[in-house]
Amino acid sequence: MDDAEVPPQPTHPPAAPAPPPPIGPGRRRTRPALVAGVLAGALVLALALVHVARSGSGSGGDGGTGRQLARPAAGAGDFRAQAAGLVVLDGVSGRVQVTADPDARTVSGGFRRQDGEFAALRGTVARDPASGGEALTLRCEDAAGTGQPCAGDLDLTVPASTGLRLRQTSGETALTGLGGDLSVDAASVRLTMSGLHPAHAAVTVASGSADLGFAAAPADLDLHAVSASVALLLPPARGGYAVTTAASSASVQVAVERDAASAHRVALTVTSGSLSVRNS
Repeated sequence: MDDAEVPPQPTHPPAAPAPPPPIGPGRRRTRPALVAGVLAGALVLALALVHVARSGSGSGGDGGTGRQLARPAAGAGDFRAQAAGLVVLDGVSGRVQVTADPDARTVSGGFRRQDGEFAALRGTVARDPASGGEALTLRCEDAAGTGQPCAGDLDLTVPASTGLRLRQTSGETALTGLGGDLSVDAASVRLTMSGLHPAHAAVTVASGSADLGFAAAPADLDLHAVSASVALLLPPARGGYAVTTAASSASVQVAVERDAASAHRVALTVTSGSLSVRNS
């Protein structure tokens, strides 16, 4: 049987593309010049916003008396700020920890409220009238930016040469390795200070207890204890210490080498408490 011959199949030309839909009264063709103009305007606006943001980060809303430098980091309450010669914490309570790090170039840390609500740290750098240098003053704010007491857990890491001015109303405090001038006024606290090497230090402890450890002999140390139990550790110093004591209803024991002509002056004032001073 012969193979059946397959008749040739008709060929069809490809379908022509559909014409574009008509442009109605409310639609216009986009012109390349118009698109370029819109993009250029958006770029100018973005650059202006960046400039404003950078300008705002260098000056605070405090009437020009200081620079707002502390800013939130990854989490609520976390921050990083430019280092200053002095950090000021005024009226804090709760747990406070300040640690000096020889490798640190900024002040960093975090704050958490005791009730778990949102909190943030803000800092203003301005000239300190007492010391004449720049001081970074930290304060706490809620989610609305309203100032509030710093009551909670506060952790700071600072450069080794940073000084500290601290006023604490209650809680627990640990200060480690600070080398700048130190001023502490603490009430109803458990205070621990270790590895300190400031030239000048003034410490007041009322109604609490304190262990104060110095890694280097201070030039001037003023210690006031009221209804508190305090232990002071001082490293041996060439020529000893020029120690003066004023005590009222208190127990004071001084077991370091003493020399009234020493360049290391230690003034002790104790009221209704106990104080022991010995070499570390």
